[in-house]
Amino acid sequence: QQEGDLISCPAMSKRGAENGNSDAKSAKAVSVQQLPSAAISFDDPGEALHGSWASEKGKCTIGKDPVTARLCYIEPLEEGQRLHGWLDMKEKSTWEGTLAILEAGQGPWYGPSFGPAPEIVGDIRVCLLPGEKPSLTTQIKMADEDTDWSDPTTFQLEVGVKVGEIAKPNLDNILPMTQNDPGKDEEEKEQGERKKVRS
Repeated sequence: QQEGDLISCPAMSKRGAENGNSDAKSAKAVSVQQLPSAAISFDDPGEALHGSWASEKGKCTIGKDPVTARLCYIEPLEEGQRLHGWLDMKEKSTWEGTLAILEAGQGPWYGPSFGPAPEIVGDIRVCLLPGEKPSLTTQIKMADEDTDWSDPTTFQLEVGVKVGEIAKPNLDNILPMTQNDPGKDEEEKEQGERKKVRS
């Protein structure tokens, strides 16, 4: 893997092959994504990153998550998989975050109610570049493989390309205010049984 390359499925296949030999190696702790925190800034400099970006090596989108309002990075992979990362501002014009692979149809991880946290496959650094034409660079650091950031890959904003809204997960069975009252369910069940007996 050359420095500066975007993460691709072959890199993930390599990771899978290494995991297959885990019996011969000592067990290692697996890093997982942490709970996303809520955005608190009303004057968000991250809005300058919103949009669809393209480079010679691929494309990515950066936008606001519909549940947490967090800045997130999404890169399409093969077979519907996506590389996903929460971006946090580290210094002026620079954001960093951890990366995880989402399977086709799988949404971001918002907490224990959404199942196990995904395994971290690497880190990303995004830097917004000065200039009249919007551009940025990304740098990748693969978990357990790289010790330094890769060479920067430059992306240009795809002007006029409308970025679709990030799909909002179904929260009906997760949020307390949308869950049914167990006592009410039992009462309705008993009333249904009584109607059956009378008839």
